[in-house]
Amino acid sequence: MNERPDDSRCSAPDQSAPVYLVLERNSLIAEDIAGSLRAAGPCEIIRIASTEEMSTRLAAHENISAAFLEMNYAQVVETGLAETLRTCGTQIVLTAGEDDEERVRSLGWNMLIRPFTDEMIRHAIRPRKTGD
Repeated sequence: MNERPDDSRCSAPDQSAPVYLVLERNSLIAEDIAGSLRAAGPCEIIRIASTEEMSTRLAAHENISAAFLEMNYAQVVETGLAETLRTCGTQIVLTAGEDDEERVRSLGWNMLIRPFTDEMIRHAIRPRKTGD
């Protein structure tokens, strides 16, 4: 069962609504993340299940506010996503690779440690304050 709902129909009502990318193989977890983001306010969700889909989906969107990636730090760097997303000004939120949490946070990225809650998801997209 690899079917995922088509989130393209959930487009943002205006150009100022944030766009979030969710890279997650597990469709239930992906929908939990997407649902939490939608509950926080109007947004567009781009759901993908593999890095192979990433370049096509990124090319179709100029501004992605945050990317929730089921990847560890090394995978993000090795695939070139770290540089691509940094160049776009996208906030990176990793949902795997808890051992890299200190390094990830030192780069200004966020980390969601599983199992995560709606509040943790919404907190991950808030700007980090100095001293957090």
